[in-house]
Amino acid sequence: MNQQLGSSMQNDSVIPDSDEISLTDLFRNLWSQRGLVIAFMLFTVAAVVALQFAKGTVSAPERIDYPIAVTFSQDASYPNGSPFSPNDLTASLVLERVIKKHGLNETAYGLASALNISYSNSLLLSAEAKLGQTLQQTKTPADIKEAASSAMAQMKAEGQRFLTLSVDLALSGLTADQGALLAKDIVDDWARVSIEQGLLNVDIPRPVNSFVVNPDGNLIDIYDSAAEYLSSLTAAIAGLSQQAGADSLIVSGKSLSDLRREIKALEGTDVGPLREFAYSNSSSLASVDPAIQVRLFARQRLLKLEQERLVKLIASYDSALSQLASVKGSDSSAGRVSSGQGNLQLEQSVFDSLLQMGTKLGAVENRNKLFDRRTKAVEDLLALEKEMAILMGVAGSAYGDLNPTEILKSALPSIEQRLNSIQQDVDAFFNAYRDISLQSGAQLYSAQAAPQVRGGFVVSVKKMITYVVLAAVLGLMLGIMVALVRAAMINSNKD
Repeated sequence: MNQQLGSSMQNDSVIPDSDEISLTDLFRNLWSQRGLVIAFMLFTVAAVVALQFAKGTVSAPERIDYPIAVTFSQDASYPNGSPFSPNDLTASLVLERVIKKHGLNETAYGLASALNISYSNSLLLSAEAKLGQTLQQTKTPADIKEAASSAMAQMKAEGQRFLTLSVDLALSGLTADQGALLAKDIVDDWARVSIEQGLLNVDIPRPVNSFVVNPDGNLIDIYDSAAEYLSSLTAAIAGLSQQAGADSLIVSGKSLSDLRREIKALEGTDVGPLREFAYSNSSSLASVDPAIQVRLFARQRLLKLEQERLVKLIASYDSALSQLASVKGSDSSAGRVSSGQGNLQLEQSVFDSLLQMGTKLGAVENRNKLFDRRTKAVEDLLALEKEMAILMGVAGSAYGDLNPTEILKSALPSIEQRLNSIQQDVDAFFNAYRDISLQSGAQLYSAQAAPQVRGGFVVSVKKMITYVVLAAVLGLMLGIMVALVRAAMINSNKD
């Protein structure tokens, strides 16, 4: 009994040969399916490499493109009137600052060779290409071609606002991240340099030096200089008041209206009357300085010639305006006659109507221009006659026994002080307007996008080998797994 039980337990502990895993059979099965394993491996490698090429992760970065748009250029010039050029962004002063900031072992000339700045805008270029196709088509109507040509010219002018700064990474020896940071710093430093150089100041001439009385000059010349200085201050305030928001500025408790009143008071109470007083007493002043009489006579002669020129100019404008009026009447009568002729073709009638309309519009435009020029000439003539009246003066007996030299000299210190006070206030207004404009967003440029990394067809070998090896390992593992599953299914089917 015990012998039979022991024999039974011994038989149960023995594992049948069919349940053992034979490595030889395993490798034999894998080898027999080596084509499947290799196919999986190659497919995985191809898929991973194709994905990386599509993502651009295996291409070496070639350059950095930084698209911006300048916000000030209306006619290729800075706000102060200085001409603008894209090369301003890569000027030596700008690059030297960038080199110092990044600690580059490079000269400004060497860094400039790795930079490129050009006018470009992808949207405008696409639209220009479509308009170019429209213009090249022979079947396009003439009016559509004219409109397309006008639109293209407008877009080209608009395209002058868009720039792209490119950094060649190979020439600069920088990484993609360093190149992107470098591009931003170049544009930022160009903006700072432009502000420091005053290129953002409004293009309005104004006196920047104080008014100084020349003690050795004659009194008439001094008062002429004071009147001219006061006139330049008036023009500066008038120009600044035309800028957006300037009239609402308050600087040191004053507004532009306050400055206008100060100028008007100074001109009406001191500079203007005393200047006329000096000319009225020119004979008395000439006894002290004979050159005064010579200058006075020469100036009167020049003003007389200018008066004659303006009178003739106004007469020519009147003649031209009268001729335009007569042409307008003849055109309208001709239009009535032609409209009554019923034998004209419709196309010819439309063409004639358009031609007459264009002629009338052109005549109206020319008449408006002539009228504006005539108005300007009349204003110049009135100002000239006022100046001539001042030079003529009044009778010497009108001022009695007053000493003109003492009166004129005693008023000069007060006039000098008041002129310089107004000049300082005007200068403060200009500086305040510039600062407020910069703080409120009147920037030199706006970034159209973040710096873009551009890669060429150059492939990074190191990255490529890494991805191929990893893909091969992954494909091999997948292939082995599929081969084992396939072998197991085949064996189960045989059993």
